[in-house]
Amino acid sequence: MRQEEKIEIQELLMGVSHAYFVKIYHQLKQIGIHPGQLPIIKLLDFHDGLSQKEIAGKLFLSAPTVTMSIRRMEKANMVSRRQDEKDQRISRIYLTEEGRASAAKIAALQEENEKMLRRGFSEAEIYLFKRFCEQIKENIKELERGYKLDV
Repeated sequence: MRQEEKIEIQELLMGVSHAYFVKIYHQLKQIGIHPGQLPIIKLLDFHDGLSQKEIAGKLFLSAPTVTMSIRRMEKANMVSRRQDEKDQRISRIYLTEEGRASAAKIAALQEENEKMLRRGFSEAEIYLFKRFCEQIKENIKELERGYKLDV
C-alpha cells in the first residue's frame, strides 16, 4: 500500500472529532451556550447542587476552569449559588429555570445528532463501531501508562 493510500486511525479520529466539534460549536452558539459549559449543564441536570470542587472532580477539570465557567453561567442566569445548609463554607451550584431550559435544548440537540450519526449504519455496524471505540480508548490508556497527562 502506498503511503498516500494509507489512512491512519489517528487522522480519522482527529478529522471526525474536529468535524463534530465544529457542528456542536455552531449548534450551541445558536442557543447561547459556550461549548465549555455543556458538560457542566449536563452534570448539574442529573446532579444539581454540587460544589465547584465536586464539579471539577467529576469532569476532570481544573478548579480555575470551573470557576470561570460558573461565573459566566451565573451572568447568563443559567446557574445560581447557594450556601450549603450544613457547611456555610461551601457553595452549591444549581441550575436555574433558564439553565434547565438549556439542558432540555441540549438533550434535544443530542438526540437529533445521534440520529444523524447513526444514519446509514445497521445496528450490527453501530455495535461494532462502539466496540472499536472502546478498544481504542483502552489502547490509549495503555499509551498513558508511565506518563502524567494534564486532562
